[in-house]
Amino acid sequence: MKYDGILFDLDGTLWDATEQIAASWNDIIAGAKEALAPYGKGAPPTAADLRAMCGKTMDAITDMLFGDYPEKELLAERCYSHENDYLAEHAGTIYPGIERALAILAAQVPLYVVSNCQSGYIEVFLKTSGLSGYFSDHLSFGDTGRPKGDNIRLMCERHGLKSPLYVGDTQADADASAVAGVPFAHVRYGFGTVSEAVLFIDTPEELASII
Repeated sequence: MKYDGILFDLDGTLWDATEQIAASWNDIIAGAKEALAPYGKGAPPTAADLRAMCGKTMDAITDMLFGDYPEKELLAERCYSHENDYLAEHAGTIYPGIERALAILAAQVPLYVVSNCQSGYIEVFLKTSGLSGYFSDHLSFGDTGRPKGDNIRLMCERHGLKSPLYVGDTQADADASAVAGVPFAHVRYGFGTVSEAVLFIDTPEELASII
Protein backbone atom coordinates (compact mmCIF):
# COMPACT_ATOMS: atom_id res chain seq x y z
CA MET A 1 0.00 0.00 0.00
CA LYS A 2 1.42 3.40 -0.98
CA TYR A 3 0.39 5.27 2.21
CA ASP A 4 0.19 3.96 5.77
CA GLY A 5 -1.75 6.96 7.09
CA ILE A 6 -3.57 10.02 5.76
CA LEU A 7 -3.57 13.32 7.62
CA PHE A 8 -6.21 15.94 6.85
CA ASP A 9 -6.43 19.68 7.19
CA LEU A 10 -9.88 20.74 8.40
CA ASP A 11 -11.14 24.12 7.11
CA GLY A 12 -11.53 24.12 3.35
CA THR A 13 -10.75 20.42 3.20
CA LEU A 14 -13.42 18.64 5.25
CA TRP A 15 -15.88 21.45 5.95
CA ASP A 16 -16.56 25.16 5.52
CA ALA A 17 -17.45 26.94 8.76
CA THR A 18 -16.34 30.44 7.77
CA GLU A 19 -19.84 31.96 7.82
CA GLN A 20 -20.43 30.63 11.33
CA ILE A 21 -16.99 31.64 12.56
CA ALA A 22 -17.42 35.17 11.21
CA ALA A 23 -20.75 35.45 13.04
CA SER A 24 -19.26 34.21 16.30
CA TRP A 25 -16.22 36.51 16.12
CA ASN A 26 -18.37 39.50 15.32
CA ASP A 27 -20.39 38.84 18.49
CA ILE A 28 -17.22 39.53 20.47
CA ILE A 29 -15.56 42.16 18.27
CA ALA A 30 -18.69 44.33 18.27
CA GLY A 31 -18.22 44.90 21.98
CA ALA A 32 -14.58 45.94 21.52
CA LYS A 33 -15.05 48.12 18.44
CA GLU A 34 -14.31 51.42 20.22
CA ALA A 35 -11.21 50.03 21.93
CA LEU A 36 -9.87 48.70 18.63
CA ALA A 37 -10.58 51.83 16.59
CA PRO A 38 -7.41 53.75 17.64
CA TYR A 39 -5.38 50.83 16.29
CA GLY A 40 -7.11 50.86 12.91
CA LYS A 41 -8.91 47.62 13.68
CA GLY A 42 -12.40 46.53 14.65
CA ALA A 43 -13.98 46.02 11.23
CA PRO A 44 -16.11 42.87 11.42
CA PRO A 45 -14.38 40.02 9.55
CA THR A 46 -16.37 38.37 6.78
CA ALA A 47 -16.42 34.74 5.72
CA ALA A 48 -14.23 35.74 2.75
CA ASP A 49 -11.71 37.34 5.13
CA LEU A 50 -11.55 34.14 7.15
CA ARG A 51 -11.11 31.96 4.08
CA ALA A 52 -8.06 34.05 3.19
CA MET A 53 -6.66 33.51 6.69
CA CYS A 54 -7.18 29.75 6.78
CA GLY A 55 -3.94 27.85 7.15
CA LYS A 56 -2.33 30.53 9.32
CA THR A 57 -1.62 30.00 13.01
CA MET A 58 -3.84 31.46 15.72
CA ASP A 59 -1.11 33.98 16.59
CA ALA A 60 -0.90 35.21 13.00
CA ILE A 61 -4.68 35.59 12.74
CA THR A 62 -4.74 37.50 16.02
CA ASP A 63 -2.13 39.92 14.68
CA MET A 64 -4.01 40.38 11.41
CA LEU A 65 -7.31 41.13 13.10
CA PHE A 66 -6.17 43.15 16.11
CA GLY A 67 -2.80 44.64 15.19
CA ASP A 68 -1.08 46.41 18.09
CA TYR A 69 -4.10 46.43 20.40
CA PRO A 70 -2.52 45.80 23.87
CA GLU A 71 -5.13 43.26 24.96
CA LYS A 72 -5.34 41.41 21.67
CA GLU A 73 -4.42 38.02 23.14
CA LEU A 74 -7.22 38.24 25.69
CA LEU A 75 -9.68 39.39 23.03
CA ALA A 76 -8.62 36.54 20.73
CA GLU A 77 -9.06 34.01 23.54
CA ARG A 78 -12.62 35.25 24.00
CA CYS A 79 -13.26 34.98 20.27
CA TYR A 80 -11.90 31.44 20.01
CA SER A 81 -13.79 30.27 23.08
CA HIS A 82 -17.05 31.74 21.81
CA GLU A 83 -16.35 30.26 18.37
CA ASN A 84 -16.24 26.73 19.81
CA ASP A 85 -19.48 27.30 21.71
CA TYR A 86 -21.17 28.85 18.68
CA LEU A 87 -20.14 26.03 16.34
CA ALA A 88 -21.49 23.47 18.78
CA GLU A 89 -24.92 24.97 18.08
CA HIS A 90 -24.37 26.19 14.51
CA ALA A 91 -22.20 23.61 12.80
CA GLY A 92 -20.15 24.19 9.68
CA THR A 93 -21.05 22.62 6.34
CA ILE A 94 -19.46 19.27 5.52
CA TYR A 95 -18.54 19.10 1.85
CA PRO A 96 -20.83 16.69 -0.06
CA GLY A 97 -19.14 13.36 -0.62
CA ILE A 98 -16.71 13.69 2.30
CA GLU A 99 -18.31 11.06 4.53
CA ARG A 100 -18.39 8.40 1.84
CA ALA A 101 -14.76 9.11 0.92
CA LEU A 102 -13.67 8.92 4.56
CA ALA A 103 -15.53 5.65 5.05
CA ILE A 104 -13.69 4.12 2.09
CA LEU A 105 -10.30 5.43 3.18
CA ALA A 106 -10.70 4.57 6.88
CA ALA A 107 -11.39 0.95 5.96
CA GLN A 108 -7.88 0.78 4.49
CA VAL A 109 -5.61 3.13 6.51
CA PRO A 110 -5.83 5.20 9.70
CA LEU A 111 -6.95 8.82 9.26
CA TYR A 112 -5.94 11.87 11.29
CA VAL A 113 -6.73 15.59 11.51
CA VAL A 114 -3.97 18.19 11.95
CA SER A 115 -5.05 21.84 11.98
CA ASN A 116 -3.76 25.25 13.04
CA CYS A 117 -6.94 25.85 15.06
CA GLN A 118 -7.51 26.33 18.79
CA SER A 119 -8.01 23.50 21.26
CA GLY A 120 -11.56 22.22 21.16
CA TYR A 121 -12.24 23.18 17.55
CA ILE A 122 -11.47 19.77 16.05
CA GLU A 123 -13.50 18.17 18.83
CA VAL A 124 -16.51 20.33 17.93
CA PHE A 125 -16.10 19.37 14.28
CA LEU A 126 -15.97 15.67 15.11
CA LYS A 127 -19.00 15.85 17.39
CA THR A 128 -21.26 17.96 15.19
CA SER A 129 -20.31 16.25 11.92
CA GLY A 130 -20.78 12.70 13.12
CA LEU A 131 -17.44 11.82 11.50
CA SER A 132 -15.45 11.03 14.65
CA GLY A 133 -15.50 7.30 13.99
CA TYR A 134 -13.36 7.69 10.89
CA PHE A 135 -10.40 9.37 12.63
CA SER A 136 -7.80 7.77 14.86
CA ASP A 137 -6.32 10.95 16.34
CA HIS A 138 -6.13 14.72 15.98
CA LEU A 139 -3.76 17.56 16.84
CA SER A 140 -3.98 21.35 16.71
CA PHE A 141 -1.89 24.48 17.21
CA GLY A 142 -3.89 25.10 20.37
CA ASP A 143 -2.84 21.71 21.74
CA THR A 144 0.89 22.17 21.25
CA GLY A 145 1.58 25.85 20.49
CA ARG A 146 3.55 24.60 17.49
CA PRO A 147 2.95 25.31 13.78
CA LYS A 148 1.35 22.80 11.46
CA GLY A 149 4.58 21.46 9.99
CA ASP A 150 5.78 20.47 13.47
CA ASN A 151 2.41 18.96 14.33
CA ILE A 152 2.30 16.90 11.14
CA ARG A 153 5.71 15.52 12.04
CA LEU A 154 4.63 14.93 15.64
CA MET A 155 1.53 13.03 14.54
CA CYS A 156 3.60 10.83 12.25
CA GLU A 157 6.07 10.11 15.04
CA ARG A 158 3.28 9.41 17.53
CA HIS A 159 1.78 6.72 15.30
CA GLY A 160 4.94 5.43 13.65
CA LEU A 161 3.89 6.47 10.16
CA LYS A 162 6.55 5.79 7.56
CA SER A 163 4.65 6.69 4.37
CA PRO A 164 2.04 9.33 5.29
CA LEU A 165 0.16 11.80 3.10
CA TYR A 166 -1.14 15.22 4.11
CA VAL A 167 -4.32 16.51 2.43
CA GLY A 168 -5.08 20.24 2.45
CA ASP A 169 -6.31 23.19 0.42
CA THR A 170 -3.84 26.09 0.81
CA GLN A 171 -0.23 26.94 0.06
CA ALA A 172 0.32 27.11 3.81
CA ASP A 173 -0.73 23.46 4.00
CA ALA A 174 1.70 22.59 1.21
CA ASP A 175 4.49 24.49 2.96
CA ALA A 176 3.75 22.73 6.27
CA SER A 177 3.88 19.36 4.53
CA ALA A 178 7.27 20.26 3.09
CA VAL A 179 8.55 21.24 6.54
CA ALA A 180 7.41 17.87 7.87
CA GLY A 181 8.85 16.00 4.89
CA VAL A 182 5.44 14.56 4.03
CA PRO A 183 3.93 14.38 0.49
CA PHE A 184 1.05 16.79 -0.07
CA ALA A 185 -2.28 16.33 -1.86
CA HIS A 186 -4.18 19.49 -2.82
CA VAL A 187 -7.98 19.64 -2.82
CA ARG A 188 -8.90 22.18 -5.47
CA TYR A 189 -12.44 22.60 -4.15
CA GLY A 190 -11.09 24.32 -1.02
CA PHE A 191 -10.06 27.88 -0.20
CA GLY A 192 -6.67 28.24 -1.89
CA THR A 193 -4.33 27.33 -4.71
CA VAL A 194 -0.89 25.70 -4.57
CA SER A 195 2.11 25.54 -6.84
CA GLU A 196 3.07 21.88 -6.37
CA ALA A 197 1.52 18.69 -5.00
CA VAL A 198 1.88 14.96 -5.54
CA LEU A 199 -1.89 14.75 -6.11
CA PHE A 200 -4.59 17.22 -7.19
CA ILE A 201 -8.15 16.41 -6.16
CA ASP A 202 -11.04 18.25 -7.79
CA THR A 203 -14.00 17.01 -5.75
CA PRO A 204 -14.52 15.51 -2.27
CA GLU A 205 -15.66 12.28 -3.92
CA GLU A 206 -12.22 11.93 -5.53
CA LEU A 207 -10.60 11.65 -2.09
CA ALA A 208 -11.64 8.02 -2.06
CA SER A 209 -9.25 7.36 -4.96
CA ILE A 210 -6.13 8.41 -3.00
CA ILE A 211 -5.46 4.76 -2.29
